[in-house]
Amino acid sequence: MRREIVMGGCYLGMAGHDVFNNRVREIVNTNEHRVVLLALDISNFKYINDFYGMDEGDKVMQDIADFYFINEPLCLASHGIGFDQFRGAYKADNMTDEDVVEYIARKNRIFEKELSERYPLVYQHVYVGLYFYDDPSLDVRMAVDRANLAKKSTKGRFDIPCCVYSADNCNEYLEHMDMSNEFVRACEEERIEIFLQPKISVSHNCVAGAEALVRMKTRAGELVSPARFVPVLEHTGMIGKLDDIMLDKTFAFQRQCIDKGIKPVPVSVNISRQRFTSEDLLKYMLRLQDKYQIDSSLVELEILETIFIDALDAMIDVINALRAKGFKINVDDFGSGYSSLNQIANIPADIIKFDRVFANRSLKSNKGRQVIKSLIEMLKMVEYELVFEGVETKEELDTVVSYGCDVIQGFYFDRPLPANEFVNKYYTGSREITNGT
Repeated sequence: MRREIVMGGCYLGMAGHDVFNNRVREIVNTNEHRVVLLALDISNFKYINDFYGMDEGDKVMQDIADFYFINEPLCLASHGIGFDQFRGAYKADNMTDEDVVEYIARKNRIFEKELSERYPLVYQHVYVGLYFYDDPSLDVRMAVDRANLAKKSTKGRFDIPCCVYSADNCNEYLEHMDMSNEFVRACEEERIEIFLQPKISVSHNCVAGAEALVRMKTRAGELVSPARFVPVLEHTGMIGKLDDIMLDKTFAFQRQCIDKGIKPVPVSVNISRQRFTSEDLLKYMLRLQDKYQIDSSLVELEILETIFIDALDAMIDVINALRAKGFKINVDDFGSGYSSLNQIANIPADIIKFDRVFANRSLKSNKGRQVIKSLIEMLKMVEYELVFEGVETKEELDTVVSYGCDVIQGFYFDRPLPANEFVNKYYTGSREITNGT
């Protein structure tokens, strides 16, 4: 039985779309073989083109076609989609699902090892999704889509050699896609908003700053928790777009306050690792500063402690350039990873924000309180500004303040507020804080 049906797709020996679908349908309908469908592509392919040239990229794609499909004895039919996407049908006669998975995983290991030797500058990983086509009533196009969904569900997971379609793993992928699409629509329809949580100076009894926090609204006006969409944006690589939106809205908010005759406090914005390591963050900040005519002291950048330490080498140049332009850098969730304690004096930042877990856990034990007290004293000694996040009770407040931390952020004083409510509450009349909440 011929597998090299026609010269089609993009590669010699692979079938075109219709020929592939018809052949798979024929095999399944006649029960000729037990069929497993494959969807396959490869990571970081564009870097092979960039580092080694287009001819080498073409060779890699033909090698994939040859190794996985054309010269593969189990392959019954195959199809190349565009340039770097492949679909195939293997026979799985007398093989368990586990046998097939191990067979594909072994092929991946062989192929990836060969690529790593040929192209040492580029890390390559083969993504494979599988669908065991045991239901002849299912349209072949839908069956192929299931293999493709299984493949997409493994994107970014280099520890998974291949993934078998199941409702659970693919429903999660579909939910991610739905949330990503909803985020895009929310951006287009101006449904991304900033909420502001105040940072209170206890000694001055007034608001000393704020943190900008993202909120997304549905078309019905309901708020979507950031916990639902931010991890999805990180997973899909769209988090940088959210960072840019939040920065623009923060600069715009500060401009609006100034235009109303208000002297605003500094507002900090969380920035992802993806955006912080990009080449144009400084240019984007300066462009916003020029657009809104805002002093750099009014917009601060926050990055998580764990990311700050892990990716410091990649971020150091942009951090130094931002600080040279007057933008302050906050280390958020300090203590969450315990990785920075041996680098305290060398962290290129201006403000340290204690992780809320200190308030929720460490303040409840004598040892924990002593650790916090010592850290506050040490950080002040090396001239960092301090913010204690997550304070919710009067007892926690009094303890932290007695240790020397003056600026507090947490539900004891206030929850995150819509921008207009923040202005009305903290900028109208006196800025003095009369009651905790």
